[in-house]
Amino acid sequence: MADSGPLRIVVQDEDSETIHVDPDTGTITEAQPDGSVIVRLDAKAGFGDKDDDKWFDNLAHKLDGVKLAVLTNDLIEGIKADDQSRQGWLANTTRGLDLLGLQLESPSTNVETTGDGPITSKVKNPLLFESILKGWANAEAEMLPAEGPVKVKSDGKESNAEDTEAETLERAVNRYLTTTATEYYPETSHMLLWGTYFRGSGFKKVYRCPRRRRVVSEKVDAKDLIVSDTATDLRSCGRITHEISMRPSVFKLMVMIGAYRKTAATQPNPTPNEVDHKIAAIQGTEAIPSRPEDKPYTIWETQCELDLDEFVPAGSKFKGQGIPLPYLVSVDKDNEEILSIRRDWYEEDEWCSRIRMYVRYPYIPGPGFYGTGMLNLLGNSSAALTAAWREALDAGMYANFPGGFMAKSAVRGMSGGNANTTFQMGPGEFVPIDTGGLPINQAVMGTQYRDVTPGLLSLIDKITEQSKALGQSAELPAAEGVANVPVGTMLAQIEQATKVMAAAHKGMHQAQSEEIQMICDLFRRHPDDLIKSDGDSPVGGWDANQLVAALNNVHLVPVSDPNVPSHIHRVAKALGLIQLAQMPMFQSRLDPDEVLRRVLAAMREDPTGLQIPAAPQPPAPIGDMAKMVDAQAKAKKVDADIATKNTDNALKEQELRTDLATRQMDLEKERVIHSADAQKAMVDVAKVKADVMQKHAQVDQADVDSRRKAGLGLIQAGIKAHETHMKHQMDLTKHVGEMQKAQAEHALGAADHARETKKDENQAMIGQNDSMTKTHQALNPPQPTKPKGKK
Repeated sequence: MADSGPLRIVVQDEDSETIHVDPDTGTITEAQPDGSVIVRLDAKAGFGDKDDDKWFDNLAHKLDGVKLAVLTNDLIEGIKADDQSRQGWLANTTRGLDLLGLQLESPSTNVETTGDGPITSKVKNPLLFESILKGWANAEAEMLPAEGPVKVKSDGKESNAEDTEAETLERAVNRYLTTTATEYYPETSHMLLWGTYFRGSGFKKVYRCPRRRRVVSEKVDAKDLIVSDTATDLRSCGRITHEISMRPSVFKLMVMIGAYRKTAATQPNPTPNEVDHKIAAIQGTEAIPSRPEDKPYTIWETQCELDLDEFVPAGSKFKGQGIPLPYLVSVDKDNEEILSIRRDWYEEDEWCSRIRMYVRYPYIPGPGFYGTGMLNLLGNSSAALTAAWREALDAGMYANFPGGFMAKSAVRGMSGGNANTTFQMGPGEFVPIDTGGLPINQAVMGTQYRDVTPGLLSLIDKITEQSKALGQSAELPAAEGVANVPVGTMLAQIEQATKVMAAAHKGMHQAQSEEIQMICDLFRRHPDDLIKSDGDSPVGGWDANQLVAALNNVHLVPVSDPNVPSHIHRVAKALGLIQLAQMPMFQSRLDPDEVLRRVLAAMREDPTGLQIPAAPQPPAPIGDMAKMVDAQAKAKKVDADIATKNTDNALKEQELRTDLATRQMDLEKERVIHSADAQKAMVDVAKVKADVMQKHAQVDQADVDSRRKAGLGLIQAGIKAHETHMKHQMDLTKHVGEMQKAQAEHALGAADHARETKKDENQAMIGQNDSMTKTHQALNPPQPTKPKGKK
C-alpha cells in the first residue's frame, strides 16, 4: 500500500448517486445511510473469478462492428416482437392496479362519465386487495420465517459427524440469506405480493452479481421480464429478456469493471410502459426523472440463442454444425448497442445447456406464460363491487342532498337573475327565496332520488360472499362450542375452503426448493462467497473443499411444509392432539409433556418460562384406595391368566420348534451319510482318472524321450557330415592354392623369358644400326672446308 500513492476519491457532479468511481485507480466509494463510506480498492479485479478461466469473458470485444450491428438489429427486433405480444397483459395489469384503490382520489362535484358509468364518487372496493394481502401474509409466514428459509432434509440415517456438518451448513446458509444477502427477504416478500398473488407469477433471478461480487437472489418484476406470451415455460423459451433500469453511476461502474464494453453511449432516454406510468401515478411521482442527469439507462439482458461458431470450443460436438447455442447478451436499448456477449453454458457441459437464472413462483398455471392471479380471479368481481359501491354512495348523497328544478321566472327575480341556485341549509335554518309571485311548490320541484335499495345491498353481499369463496379466504372458526367440534370436521372445513391455497402453496414450495438448489450450485462454484460472507459465519473455519463437500453431502430444502399451506392447519392439528389427549382410551398412551410441546410449536410459542413441571397427584381417599386395590388385583389376575396362556403357547411353540429341529437333524444326518458315499465315489472316480492321466503322461513322456533320442542322432549325423564337408572344403582350398602358386611361378618364368628375348632383340637392333651408320659414313665422306674471304 505504501507504493500505491495517495487515495483519490473523484466525486462526479453529473450523478447525484451514492456510488462513485475513480477512473484512474478503479477505486469505488459507496456512501451508506448512516454516513459511513465503503471503499473498494480491488474493483478492477475483473468481471468473473479466477476459476472462470476466461470462459465467461465479454466476447463482444472479439467481434467486428458489422457483425455486432447485425446481431443488435436481430436481437432488438426479436425483443420488440416479444414485448408487443404481451401488450394486452400489460393493459390488464394497469387496469388491475387501478382496481386496488391505492390511489387517493376526491369525489367529483359534477357527474362524470367513466368506464363504470356516470358517477360522482370515485371510491374503489378493496375486495381484490384484501384477498391479495391475505394470501401474501400467509405465504410470507410459511416461506420466510425469522430463523431462515432453509432446513436440512434428513432421512434419519445420518451419523453424528454428518448431523454436525448438516447443521453447520444450514446455519451458514440461513445466516447468509438473512444477514449478508439483506435483499433476499424484502425482495421475496415483494415478489410474493405483487408477482405471485396479484399477477399470477412471481420471478426470482439467481446469479452472481459482478458489482456486489457475491451470490444474489432478487426479484424481477413481471412487467420487466419480456417473454412471448406464446411460451409456456422458462426452460422452453427461446429468448428471456430482463429489462433493467440502471442508474448512470452503476452503468459506468459496470463498464469500468469490464462487465460491459465501452461504447459511445449518449444520454439515456427511457420510455416507461403503461404499467410504469400507473405505478408512478399511485405513488404520486413521475415515471421519468425530470433531471437529465438522473435518467437511468435501459438495459436489455437477454438469454438467447446465437450461431457464433468461432466461440464454440474445438472439441465440441456443435463445432461447425450451425446450431445456435445459448448466450447471455446485454443491449443498451436507447442507443441500440450490444454491451456484452457471454457464453451461457458451463465449460464442462458437453450438451451446452442454458444456465438456469430465473425461477417462477406460480399461483395458478396458465393459460399463458404469466399465469393466473387474483387479478384474473377477482378483477371482474372487484369492478362490479366498485360500481355497486359508487351507485350506493351516489344514491345516498342525492337522497340526503336532493337536486331539482326551479322556474326561470323565479331565477330572474333573484338579484337580477344572477343568484346562486345552490341552497345549503343548516339544521333549523330557513333560506328566503323570491318565487316571482308563484307559489313555492310551483317555483321549485325536487327530483325523485331514492336511497339505497335493499336489492342493491343484497347483491353487494352476494358478490362479496362468492368472491371470498373464490379467493380462498379461510379463517379458523372462533365461537362458543368450538372446542367440542370434532377436529376431523374442522380440518375438513378448512381443507374444503383452502384447496386453491394448498395447491398454490405446493407450487411455491417447489419453486423455492429450485431456488435454493440454484443458490447452492453457485456456492459450489464460488465457495468463498459463503465462507467470507461474515466474520461470524458458522463455516468461517472451513476451506473451499470442505464447503463443497458439505454441499454435495447435504440436501437443503425450504422450511415450509408442502402439505401444510397455512397456520390454520397447524392450529387445527394442535386442537386434534389436545382432543386425543383428553380421550380416556388414549390418555395412558400419550405423553402430556410431548403433546404440550407440539401444541406450543404449532402455535409458534416459545416454551421458555411458559412450561412448568406437572403438579403431583393428591392421594386418593381410603375407599377409593380399596376399590383401586381391588381393581388392581383383578387386573393382576387377568394379567396372570394372560401370562399363563402366553407361557403355555410359548411351551407349545417350543415343542414344535424342538420337533422341527430334530427332524431337520435327521434329515441333515441322512444327507451327510449320502454325501459321504457320494464323496467316496467321487474320490474313486478321481483316482481312476488320475491313473489314466498318469499312464497317458508316461506314454507321452516315452514318446518325448524317443523323439529326443532321434533328434540327438540326427544332430550328431549332421555334425559329422558338416565336419566331412568342412575337411573337403579345406583340401579343395589347399589344392586351389597350390594350383594358383604354380600358375604364378609359370607366369613369372614366362615373363623372365620374354624379357631376355626382348633384350637380345634390342642388342641385335643396336648392332644393326651401328653397321648401317658406318656404311653410310663410308659412302658419304665429309667435304673439305674453304678459307673465309675467298670465293
